Parts: sequence; C-alpha cells; structure tokens
Amino acid sequence: MNFLAFTLIPGVLSFFYMRKMKKGLMDGQVDDTKLQGQDLWIVLVLNLLAPLIASSIFYYGWKKLLPKKAKTANKFGFLAIAVWVVAYMFVFPMLF
Repeated sequence: MNFLAFTLIPGVLSFFYMRKMKKGLMDGQVDDTKLQGQDLWIVLVLNLLAPLIASSIFYYGWKKLLPKKAKTANKFGFLAIAVWVVAYMFVFPMLF
C-alpha cells in the first residue's frame, strides 16, 4: 500500500498534469515562461511526494516545449530527494 500511495498515485497525477500543461500550447509553440502560482505549488508537492518519478515525468515531458518549467521541476526533484534523505537519516529514526 505504501508503494501505491507514495509513488504510483503522484506519478499518475504528474503525468496527467504534465499533459494538461502541454495541451495548452499550439503545435510547435515553445513557452519560455517560468512556473508561477498554482502551477508552481502543484509541481512542488508532487515532487515532494514522489521525487524521482514526478521530476522525471515533468522534465522529460516538458523539456522541448516548456524548457524553463522543465528545469524548475527538475530542481524541485533534486530538492525533494535531499529532503527525503534528511528525513530518512534524522527524522524517521527518531519516530521509531
């Protein structure tokens, strides 16, 4: 159940959100705007829930059409991995 909750569900949500953002563009159009507002928070939360899966989906799905958004999502993925490492090293051992 933990695998499903923490990897598969955020991964599927990331995929559908990535597709939604790409569908808003015309064919061949490149969007050079940054992640802002609600989009920024959605990408950040999904990356915190499943860092490797979500950041990979966002980066490789957006790198050609939404390059700045892809780079930001990738940075959030690295940040989320660092948060998980710190949590596993310091927080989780204290809880159990």
